[in-house]
Amino acid sequence: MRNRRRFLGAVTGLLIAAPLTPAAHAAPAPAPAPSPGSAAPAGVPGMPSMGRQSLPLPWGNNVTVSRVGYVSSDGTVALSGTYRCLRDGAAIPRADILVTLTQGQVRFGLGGGPALCDGLTHSWSVQEAPSVNFVPGPALVESSLLRFDAGQQLVPLPRTAAVGERAITLEAREL
Repeated sequence: MRNRRRFLGAVTGLLIAAPLTPAAHAAPAPAPAPSPGSAAPAGVPGMPSMGRQSLPLPWGNNVTVSRVGYVSSDGTVALSGTYRCLRDGAAIPRADILVTLTQGQVRFGLGGGPALCDGLTHSWSVQEAPSVNFVPGPALVESSLLRFDAGQQLVPLPRTAAVGERAITLEAREL
C-alpha cells in the first residue's frame, strides 16, 4: 500500500510539472513561408527566441511580466508584473522576486523585492537606475520567484519556485 501511494504521488508530481504541449500528432501545421517581397515576422534582433509563451498554472507558484516597461532619459528603468506564492506548509515562508533585464548584449539584474506567500496573486514592480544604459525598444525580462525553505537544515536554502520570461517593449517615459 505504501509503494502504491509513493507511485501515485510520483506520477501526480510528474503530471503537474509536465509542460503543457500538444501531442506530436496534434501539432498545428507549420506557418506558410512569406512570399517574396513581403516582410518576415518581426522578432527581437539579437535576442534568443523564447518559443511559445507558457501559461502559469492556476494552482501553483507563478510569476509574470508586463508587456511594457519604461525607461527615462536618465536611464531609470521601471518594470512590473504579478506573482503567486503558496505557503506549502511553511510556518513563515520567505520569498523574493528577482528581475533581470536583457537588451541586445547587455544583461543587468535589477533586483526585486520581498514576496508574500499566502496563495493570492500580488503585483510586483521594480524601479532602478542601472549602471548600464537601456534605450526604448525591444528587450527581454526574466523574473524569478525565489523561496527560502529551511527543510531539514538550520539555515534556509534558496529554491527557485517559478520563473517568468517575456519579450517586452521598453517605452520612453519620465519616471
